Amino acid sequence: MAQHTLYAYVEGSDLDDVVADEIMDLTEAFVGETAWRFGKPWLVNQRLDNDPNVRPGDLPAWELGLNFDLPDPHNEPPGWFVDVERIAVFCGELHTATGRDFVIGIGDNQRGYSEDLFYIRTASPDLNKLRMIIGVGGS
Repeated sequence: MAQHTLYAYVEGSDLDDVVADEIMDLTEAFVGETAWRFGKPWLVNQRLDNDPNVRPGDLPAWELGLNFDLPDPHNEPPGWFVDVERIAVFCGELHTATGRDFVIGIGDNQRGYSEDLFYIRTASPDLNKLRMIIGVGGS
């Protein structure tokens, strides 16, 4: 199991079935049609109905997007970040297609926590900023 998993999810829980279906369809096509260099992401679609922090009248958290296992720190093959960049660019395309914002973060699979790192609120995410936030050097 990878130590870290990158996630790219739509922001918010107010996803009607039409938007959710469109995001799922476009994401499945993207994953299936892309030539991945260092692993293949997978679709995530889960509503967290049992969250004790959800108050009456609130929508349950909804994780909708994709996950991608990252290479272990200090063992990254050259050029591995190209797949992460593809995911970020795709989220920009999804933003254009659906009007929804997206968040990219990293989950630590050993410690069981995750952190949102980068938000995509435009059609063209700043890939240099994403590199800096994740701590990746130049190409």
